[in-house]
Amino acid sequence: MTGRLLRVAWALLFLALARPATPQGSPETQARALLEDGRAYWNKKQYKQALENFNTIVTGFSQTDSVDNALLEIGRYYLEVEANNDKARESFDQIVKRYPQSDGAPGAYYYLGMIGFAGAKAPAELDDAIAQFKRLQRLYPRSEWVPRALHATGLAHRKAGRLPDAIEAERRVALEHPTSDVTPAAQFQIGLCYALLGEPLQAMEELQQVRNRFPESEWAPLALDRVTALYRLHGGAKAVFARDPSYVVAAGDGLKDVRAILMTPSRTLWIASDKVKSALSFEADGRKGASLSVEEVRSLSRSPRGDILVAARAAVRIGPKDIKTFAIPSDKPGVMKTLDKITAAVVTAGGSLLVADDDKGRVYRYDAESQYVGTFPDAKEREVTRMAVDSEGGIVLLDRSAKVVSVFDEAGKLLRSAGPKGPGFEFKKPADVAIDPFRNLYVADEEGGIFVFSPAGQLLVTISGEDLKRPKALTLDTDGSLLVYDERAEKVLRYK
Repeated sequence: MTGRLLRVAWALLFLALARPATPQGSPETQARALLEDGRAYWNKKQYKQALENFNTIVTGFSQTDSVDNALLEIGRYYLEVEANNDKARESFDQIVKRYPQSDGAPGAYYYLGMIGFAGAKAPAELDDAIAQFKRLQRLYPRSEWVPRALHATGLAHRKAGRLPDAIEAERRVALEHPTSDVTPAAQFQIGLCYALLGEPLQAMEELQQVRNRFPESEWAPLALDRVTALYRLHGGAKAVFARDPSYVVAAGDGLKDVRAILMTPSRTLWIASDKVKSALSFEADGRKGASLSVEEVRSLSRSPRGDILVAARAAVRIGPKDIKTFAIPSDKPGVMKTLDKITAAVVTAGGSLLVADDDKGRVYRYDAESQYVGTFPDAKEREVTRMAVDSEGGIVLLDRSAKVVSVFDEAGKLLRSAGPKGPGFEFKKPADVAIDPFRNLYVADEEGGIFVFSPAGQLLVTISGEDLKRPKALTLDTDGSLLVYDERAEKVLRYK
């Protein structure tokens, strides 16, 4: 009996093994699963694994309906993770050319426009980007990408200086797409554009709408900061800044021989001190954060990508690891001379690196690969000790010897200037400069205090008094509060 049962069992096992395998699903099902898993990897910031999934769809499931979305995600990877615009554009171009009726096509047009927008340095290039956004709206009028395209159109108009056109595009987002996830950002831009147009009261009303309509959005606290800053400057008969006696930065020796201070959008305060040969950071709650070692520090700035630039006498540190030296053509043909008297450095909105050097009294421009391009804004000799980039891409130069603050566009065209003297003010020893989101200029003068100017050059207010003995460096908090390093007191003072 046992032998018979054993033979039956072996027969059943043979039949089971001989039976055809159960299908694993259709190619469409497999491709969709790969796409979903890839997006899950992306959300967990496992970008390499996500890219592998998307590439598998393109190479192994190219006839499925998921290939366009996979190409879109591949383009996003190269755009947002590797910052490789050429590879990103290649993926997006494949979609609009090979899959124009697909779900991924509207997004491809949007990203093609954003690549053009990010790299645009002239109005004509911005118009090319806007054309991509308009093409999306015309071809796919019911797509969820339409409000994004309208919002991006507003950003492009703002970058071109066409503020009324920017307001019109952003207003369409707010009115026609009130539930879109970009509507809070669009409403915020409306308020900011009115502020840049010199209409602070209207700006405050529009920004308050962000808080009223979208109180849970990330834009609500930013709107509050902007309203606070505008009210401080324009809420009364004149701008008012009062010292906050409760504000203390416990930096020890880091508050000695301070050369520059810088506040980031996340409210991290950086202090560059020659005494400790470092740039120290302090979080909003006062806790000490990261530090960057540097010899003979001169100035601080922040790149459009958020990297901290520490300019030292012989090099510029960009972020935690990248240290660059710079050279210019010498008097001998083919021989380059290394800069060794650097005073300041900034990255422009267009991606150029500007380095001020005290030896020749020039500002030199370098491309994104740190290759020498030429002088900026011209070959005129200047003692530039501070540089900054404003919210609209304007490049601010403080010429200490001429006692003038000038603002140029990316091409080197003079937009406006202040100093050496004017109605109600005279620069004596200008030491530092900052600029707020509304393009108001703040100038620290070691003997005159802090001067605040409107974009039109009007003196809005002078901050001085017994507490402010020798202002050497300054920066702005996100709510428009002013932080000033006083060299004589060896303290960071806050005015709000």
